[in-house]
Amino acid sequence: MANLQLRVFIGLALIFLMFANQALAHMSMSDPPALRYKTNPHKTQEDYDYSSPLSPSGSNYPCKGYHKDLGTPGGASVASYSQGGSYSITLVGSATHAGGSCQISLSYDGGATFNVIKSLVGGCVNPEPGSSQNFPFTIPSGAPSGEALLAWSWFNNLGNREFYMNCAVVTIGGGRKHTKRAPSAMSSLEKRQSLGPQIFLANVGNGCTTASGKDVEFPDPGSDVSYGGSGGRAAPEGNCGDVAVVGGPGSTGGGSGGGGGASVSSGTGGQGCAYWEAQGYICSAAPAGRKAAVQGWGWVYVVLLGGLLWT
Repeated sequence: MANLQLRVFIGLALIFLMFANQALAHMSMSDPPALRYKTNPHKTQEDYDYSSPLSPSGSNYPCKGYHKDLGTPGGASVASYSQGGSYSITLVGSATHAGGSCQISLSYDGGATFNVIKSLVGGCVNPEPGSSQNFPFTIPSGAPSGEALLAWSWFNNLGNREFYMNCAVVTIGGGRKHTKRAPSAMSSLEKRQSLGPQIFLANVGNGCTTASGKDVEFPDPGSDVSYGGSGGRAAPEGNCGDVAVVGGPGSTGGGSGGGGGASVSSGTGGQGCAYWEAQGYICSAAPAGRKAAVQGWGWVYVVLLGGLLWT
């Protein structure tokens, strides 16, 4: 009986460690406070597992699905920025996964499209524990005025191949009337010229993945790029588009396939090909019966627990 109690106790401890490891292994954007984040003053719901990555199927892309709060009290703006102004985001979390690469993007259409205004290739997040996790960016001078989603996205260097994305509602231009064409009337080319390229997507069931142990080199990082980290960088793998290297040492060259742009599969983010093609992505039908891979240490803990209980 004592041995059974000991095995049960150890098994419960392993389960606790599994969830504690998951909670400690991730990062999140605290400033500006993201939708449903604990410090968001307008939140009507709170996500108690905010630092978790997006689903590997892409089912909660974008913004963990919280972009749907726009137009509700919980989706009110939390910060105001001016065109040409310099600002920063702040990240929090205890485990940095040896850094990685990040992008900061803006969406004026409720999360239907995101355009990159800053790419940080390597050194984001800061891999040194206790170091500053503030990352500067500049609002493009050509950015339209109005309400927008500001997104932080991260591809970690070490660990499971994941995609992290947090979004905050911000106001560009202090709420002034649009001095340029309304974002809803802008073509994808106009958005590219005024803001930047489309956000990079990988590790969300779209046929594109990032290499473990390397900082991903974005296929199209845009014009505002910072380089950091140890210099070990690699192109994404799969049908991800050609890597356009802007500068900085450590690149391993272009990605495979993709031609003119990133690719997704029908069903990514719960959307069909018509949705993704409207954003300029190359979309293909999802393979029948495809299932998301189970990642991480979860199965290790389950096997250990089973062995303890049935020995």
